[in-house]
Amino acid sequence: MLSKWQIEDLLRGKSEVSFDLEISRTRVIYGGNGTASFEYGPNVYEISLDELPEISEESCEVYALIDGSWRELSIAGARFYKLCVFGRGWAPTLMIDGITMHSVLENPLLVTRRKVRFVRGRVFECCTGLGYTAIEATRRGARQVVTVEADPNVLLLASYNPYSRGLFSGGVDLILDDATRFVEALKDAAFDYVIHDPPRLSHATQVLYSEGLYREYARILKPGGGLFHYTGASGSKYRGVSVWRGVAERLRSSGFIVKAVERGFGVYAVRASPRRR
Repeated sequence: MLSKWQIEDLLRGKSEVSFDLEISRTRVIYGGNGTASFEYGPNVYEISLDELPEISEESCEVYALIDGSWRELSIAGARFYKLCVFGRGWAPTLMIDGITMHSVLENPLLVTRRKVRFVRGRVFECCTGLGYTAIEATRRGARQVVTVEADPNVLLLASYNPYSRGLFSGGVDLILDDATRFVEALKDAAFDYVIHDPPRLSHATQVLYSEGLYREYARILKPGGGLFHYTGASGSKYRGVSVWRGVAERLRSSGFIVKAVERGFGVYAVRASPRRR
């Protein structure tokens, strides 16, 4: 798997090149016939430098070697999905219809670590995406992570992404379903923490910002259980209304105590304990 930076390394004849987007580096032997040979995993490869994807200064695409050819990791259908890398050593960002699902200003993994800093116990996550949050939650000591993704195209791209490997290694319970429907089948007080990481607010995603869904989260959380709701910086206003302020208000109406708001990032809250009679 290559992005712009690894293609540049090959064309410059670097002795070590990464074939998993800078997770590891591999020794490369160059032939006089314009080839490069290397071992990756159990296999030995020989590729033609002339057949590498063309790149420019603005290139962000990710390519995988599939059946002997370099193919852009993208899916075209009713919507257009692709993986992009915006910095050497950064994890890929998912783009859908040209809209980035992660920050392009810093490594998405750095943003992810901020999302899970208070995670604990059994965790429920809505909107898996490329799985960075679920993977990091397990690394932070979560006892169990149940994560739900509604879009199979997103998970297909994640299956090629070397930074998403932990999502498919058995340490995370990955569910392909509509999270707003799936959460209704969960038991009361079954989780210690909820991570809600929806796409930006739009007409199509309003249900993911609804009081009805937040009430379900309050139901499945133990009293005192925590919640982090990602809002992001882009699209901070929807129809002239502050997204984070609306999220905080609806969480309070749904049985949560809002503990902190980071404008341009997210809302932290805990489920209020039932009042004693």
